[in-house]
Amino acid sequence: MPRDYAALAVGDVISDRTFPLGLDGVQKYASAARDESGVFDPTDEPPTVPPMAVATFALRGVLDDLGIPEGTLHVGQEMSFLGAVAAGEELSCKAVISQNAVKTDYRLMAVGIEVRDGKDRPVMTAKSTILVPA
Repeated sequence: MPRDYAALAVGDVISDRTFPLGLDGVQKYASAARDESGVFDPTDEPPTVPPMAVATFALRGVLDDLGIPEGTLHVGQEMSFLGAVAAGEELSCKAVISQNAVKTDYRLMAVGIEVRDGKDRPVMTAKSTILVPA
């Protein structure tokens, strides 16, 4: 069933989930992204996860929970990485509506995102802005 985006208010939580950052998934990300930053070395104990891998796994869950329709445009992304994450950690991600307004033929929505590690320390904050067909 399609989501009623007009009913979403500023402050509404649209996603609140945990996700593991297993070594296998991080290796697949590093290979697919051709990550050559040097941050991720699978022989380290434990390996450090590339920051964009944290963002990728977090945003995947948020987008799944938001259920954006075909024709949605991703128009902005801001991210801050606040701490290193080790492969094998379970992270929590919470996403909250920070803007929701109709502009011409689109609904402009902004979502604030916070990712925390297993010790409840923030490791990433982000803001995603999308245009959803009205």
